Amino acid sequence: MRVLFVQDNPLDESLALIELAALLDLRGHRAFVLLDREERDLLKASREIGPDLVVVACSMLNHGWARGVATRLSALGAPILAGGTAPTLYPELLRNGPFAALIRGEADRPVLAAIEALASGSGLGRDVVLAIPGLALFDGDALVGTPPGPGIPMTEVPVASKDLYYDRYPFMRRFPFKRFLASRGCHHRCSYCYISALNKVQPREPGGTWTRYKSPEQIVDEIVAEKAKGPLTHVHFSDDLFTVDADWLARFAPLYRRRVGIPFTCNTSAELVTEAVAAALAEAGCWSAGFAVETGNSELRLRVLRKGVTEENIRNAGQRLRHQGIKLATFNMIALPGETPDGALETAALNAEIGTDFVRMNYAFPMPGTTMNDYALEKGLLPADWMQRFASPGFRYAPGPQFATPYRREFENLFVLFRVAAKDQRFVPAVKRLLSLPSPKVARQLLTLQGAWNEKLNFRIPTLEGIRYFARVGRPELRSTNFPALL
Repeated sequence: MRVLFVQDNPLDESLALIELAALLDLRGHRAFVLLDREERDLLKASREIGPDLVVVACSMLNHGWARGVATRLSALGAPILAGGTAPTLYPELLRNGPFAALIRGEADRPVLAAIEALASGSGLGRDVVLAIPGLALFDGDALVGTPPGPGIPMTEVPVASKDLYYDRYPFMRRFPFKRFLASRGCHHRCSYCYISALNKVQPREPGGTWTRYKSPEQIVDEIVAEKAKGPLTHVHFSDDLFTVDADWLARFAPLYRRRVGIPFTCNTSAELVTEAVAAALAEAGCWSAGFAVETGNSELRLRVLRKGVTEENIRNAGQRLRHQGIKLATFNMIALPGETPDGALETAALNAEIGTDFVRMNYAFPMPGTTMNDYALEKGLLPADWMQRFASPGFRYAPGPQFATPYRREFENLFVLFRVAAKDQRFVPAVKRLLSLPSPKVARQLLTLQGAWNEKLNFRIPTLEGIRYFARVGRPELRSTNFPALL
């Protein structure tokens, strides 16, 4: 049987998708992927493949595109499933769409069961769909289906190959920065993150942990295979939290250093960075480790964001990583619900204090279904019809403060000046004086380039290759998929 995955653009390369493709191949099926923005005629290319099943990757920020592309591909006559954050967390966004079913949670088991049903001649009628865990459909206005079971053990996933993308789109192979996934899951319950909402839908194995790892040998084999095909000058682990299991990391470090030996970046959490973890990352060859500061205001971090990380955790993590020669990359948000510019400057000052090398930042975003979103609605910081606006076909994310605030100008100015204040605490007073002043649009646009340069340095992206790649695919902000466990 032939399964066609359809995605929006090359920036949305999905690691969960290539792992599912490896599972399909193991069962004797064939997987294909088409990127809408790279195809002159998506329908024609799809017909040439002749799929028995189509799976559209649908994130919460591109549900309008997903509905449209599914409508176009309905001419194929093959059943169409939607997978990703939209059908998992906001299935109502896809009501009345041309989908045989929605995948809720991780896609591996539902897609395998669906393709086996098709192979047996059962089809994907209502009764079949409702018998498959993780699939759902609408019965009028009501969503009905079988809840998903626990995710597949990562040790059961065959070595995944990026050839699924690269054979059809060779320019993606030529980009020397490549992402890999050693685990799925996160133990945090932060109020702003999709993980908290996902964990209400996707259970874990009884007695199991929220984070599931591949074996160290498995992920190293995967990277070695890609290294042999080249080019590969930097590895990034897209795991939500790469360092949850310190014993796993201790086994991984010497193996990676010996067999791969390429600098890498990863994400962790400040409270996880023990002396032993920092030492193992250094042994493996970690270039920089990213962890969330989010806000320097402890009350906001603990009460609004519900992130159980203290300033002491953040300072200790910074000190331990720098002691091992590992650079610091921090995740930060501004314009949080009820935040003031002074509070956001606390975040910049904390970054300066710990010596952050690469500041990654965004405006806080009210993701429906999260407790931060509910908190903001309760406090009147979002319009009462926010979910309706979010669900509208024409919804587009517009950078800027998302919550009601009297400090819009100040936050817009701080967004481009934040990295200056985060470089040295002595710059904070000067930045504060500039926040209420009018700022020319061209100046904001030029200062925004700091972000691109920051990412280039953090991920060691060669200048010419970076310009060539992003000139073709567009700005990194076009990426709509950033959810490692989902399509």
